[in-house]
Order: sequence, then C-alpha cells, then structure tokens
Amino acid sequence: MTPLLHVDGVGRRFGELTALDDVSLTIAAGGRHAVIGPNGAGKTTLLNLVAGTLPATAGRIVFDGRDITAMPVRARARLGIGRTWQHPAVFDRLPVATNLALAHHHAAGCTDHPTRWPHRNRPIDCVQELAGDAGLAEHRSTPAGSLSYGTRRRLEVAMALAAQPRLLLLDEPTAGLTAAEIDTLTRVLADLPDRTAVLLVDHHIDFVSAVADTITVLHHGAHITTGAPEQVRAHDDVRRVYLATDAGGQTETRPRDDTVPADGARPVLTVEGLRAGYHGAPVINQISLQLGAGQVVAVVGRSGAGKTTLINTIAGLHPARSGQITVDDTTVTDAGPRRRQQAGLSLVPQGRHLFKNLTVAEHLRVPQPARRQTSTPLSAADIYELFPTLAGRRRHRPGQLSGGEQQMLAMARALVGKPRALLLDEPSEGLAPTVIDDLARLITDLSTQHEVAVLLAEQNLPLALRVADQLCVLHEGAIALRTTPAAVAADPHLLEGYLGAAAVTTPEPAA
Repeated sequence: MTPLLHVDGVGRRFGELTALDDVSLTIAAGGRHAVIGPNGAGKTTLLNLVAGTLPATAGRIVFDGRDITAMPVRARARLGIGRTWQHPAVFDRLPVATNLALAHHHAAGCTDHPTRWPHRNRPIDCVQELAGDAGLAEHRSTPAGSLSYGTRRRLEVAMALAAQPRLLLLDEPTAGLTAAEIDTLTRVLADLPDRTAVLLVDHHIDFVSAVADTITVLHHGAHITTGAPEQVRAHDDVRRVYLATDAGGQTETRPRDDTVPADGARPVLTVEGLRAGYHGAPVINQISLQLGAGQVVAVVGRSGAGKTTLINTIAGLHPARSGQITVDDTTVTDAGPRRRQQAGLSLVPQGRHLFKNLTVAEHLRVPQPARRQTSTPLSAADIYELFPTLAGRRRHRPGQLSGGEQQMLAMARALVGKPRALLLDEPSEGLAPTVIDDLARLITDLSTQHEVAVLLAEQNLPLALRVADQLCVLHEGAIALRTTPAAVAADPHLLEGYLGAAAVTTPEPAA
C-alpha cells in the first residue's frame, strides 16, 4: 500500500547551521506519528518542510504518491495538509464563530480531495458542529483574543479540522493547556476519522504516548530511533538526551523561605486589592501579594483562572480597575510599562515576543529605560555567563534558535536592566524535560544569588513546586489558597479541588 506521507532523507541548513540532516519517516493514511526530542532537535523545522513554509535543502517529500518537495504552501493545503503552530494563530479581534466560519469557507473552496464537508453550503451548521466538537459552543460570540490561552489553542485546532485534512500537522498542541484540556485534546484526536493522519510535535511525553502509535526521536537534527511508544521510552539514548531519567533523579529543590517577604524586610513588589477584566466582565478580583528580595511566588490555577491577566496587569499591559501596585517605595498602579521598568519591574511574556529580525546580540543591546534607583545594568558578559548557550548564538535570529534558546533569550532581554522583580508568564511552555531542568536552576540562581524577586505564572505544577517559596492558587479570579511546596508534599491531595486530580503529582519533599 502506498504511504500517505514519505519523507526521504530530508535536510535543512541555515547558513552554517544544520537544522536537519538526512531524516526519513513514513506515515500511512490514518497513522498517528509523533516527533520528539530536545529543544533544537529540528522538530518544528521538519513540520515546516512538510507544510512547505520552509524549502528543503536536501531530500524528497512525497504525499499520496506525488512529489511535493517544491510545491508551495497553498497547493499542499489544497491536497489536504493542514497545520497548527507553536503559538495559537487565530484572529484575536474576531468572534470564535467568525474564526471557524473563515476556516470553513477556505475548506469549502478546496476541492482537490473528497473528504470536505458534504454540507458545505450550510456554513452555520458546520460552524456549530465545529464549536460543539471543540467545546467552544458557549464561546461562539466571544472575541478570540479574550479567551484563555488554552481555549485559543482549542480554537486553532478546530480551525485546522474545519478543512477535514488528510494529514494534520500539530506543533506543540499541549503547550499552555491544563491537564483536563490535554485529556480533551487526546479524545478529540482519538475521534478523528480513520482516514486522517496526524504528525505531531510535542514535549508532553504522556500525551504523545497516548496519541501516537509511532514515535520518531531527533537530536541535533539527526535521527536517533523510531518505534512504538513503549520501545522509545525504554531506549537508552532517548532517556539520556531527552527524558533526563539517568541523571540521578530530579534536580534539587531550592532552599525554602516560606515567609513572603521575610519578617522585617521591606517587600520588593506589593499588590493590594487588584481588580481587572475584559469587556465589562471581571477576571481577577481583590488580588493581594507581597514578594521580598530573592523570593519566588508561583501563581497556579486552571486555564482561564486569570494568571496571565494578573501578570499583564502588574506589568502595565492591561489596566487595573482598582487596587494598588508598588515596586519598592514607588506606586506604579497608573504608570505605563516603561515607567514600571524604570521602577525595577520586568516581564517575560507568554509566547516570548522576540524581534524576529534582530540577532541575539542585538536583542541584548536594545535600550533599556534608565532605572530611577541606582543600579548598574548587566553587561553582555554578565548575560552570557548566566546564559552560556546564548554566547554561541550571538549572530542568530530567533527563527534560528530552538524553543529553549528562545525562552532563554526572552529572559536574558528582561534581565539586562537588572530588575528588582521579574514576572514570568508560562516560561516552561513548549520546553523539553531537560530544558525545564535548566530553567528551574536558572530561576533558583536568579532568586538566591542575584536576589531577584520572581512572580511565576505556570501551568507546569512540578516546576512551580521545585522553584517556589509560596504557591498562590487562583480560582475564579481570586486567590483561593496560599500554601507551600512542603505543605503539598505532606498532603498530595491539597490542590486537587482547584487543579483537578490529573494535574497534581506528588512532589519530592522540599529541601
């Protein structure tokens, strides 16, 4: 039987950098194939070659018996290749129903294969069906930009499915999703028609094992192994370079200081009675926090609980309806983002938001607002000491970096001005397990050695438990529980009522 997709010895170079080298894989109609590997392994590059957004510099790509190696993106889409992206690509200003209607309209105009909507002339019915299948029925009139990150991700997947693709390419579909949302996505993919093949890239190994019947592992652009999930997870090289299961266990947790801030110490960041929302609807309500120098507070909660709204309101990207925000002795509630930076507040946003045309070195030379307090900015040498991986990437642009390197660059850019308080919004999103280990060590070093106060919004509960002094659980826009990693270790069920049993794992006892 002719395979649906055959990737034969493909390669891709960016100047002197080899992103992919002689990679091959085959997917049958209805197959479920995952590609995993450390950040920088070439996974997204492979998806881009199949989708046509990047040309291959070597090898051949065959789809349904047709050589598509030189075929443009639109022609591949007409053949039935659909995709999602690392960060949700939706029309933020348009309602959910309009996003789905546009996706359906595009699909109805493609007639190159017979699996399109049979009732293409009834778009309203199709949109209702798509919204219902994706659990978006109650959001049909909501602008996509007002949805939580996880819900926007579900919308993007629904838009890709509107074309009823023969091959669906998914790039980090679980990034930013809660455990419950990952379970929902798993069911959605399981319910796809047998004729629809899936090629996905993801770092959530349990999700990958549940969805895929075959897994290919890449490392530094080269093929390591391909096999069934259980075979791949037991492979020695995979465990060493990707799963980090032979390194003697989990990275040590940080020294704990459960008082935030320490008794008698002046807080670096104070948030009192903060309220904010969108389009007249409240999202966060009466939030109060205090962070001292060198302390880490993690804000956790289900998707839509208000974590990103809280971070963006503190950073000045979203207006507060009431309450007060103070950095050291400076009240910044009514100030813009620039003045908040001058006061010592810095943000690493979800999705990184790097300048695609600037190199690493140029990102670190972007002028920073002058600090009002006396503070010497970090030099390039200081930054490269903190982020040694970036030192060898000075001339690379974000598109030439792995996801982990992009996250490190976003953090490095935020630290150039030597902030007093650092806001991190979902920093582990899309990172491999080994890179999350590096991220945990970096957050710990910033707080313990550089005395930076860190406010962390994070879906990855194990990471939050490893690095935080205190956890604040957001539920329906309010802090429902303040606790510590030690308390969660003593009572593994403590967070289940707020996060769901699937999201809660038993952490290692705090050091």
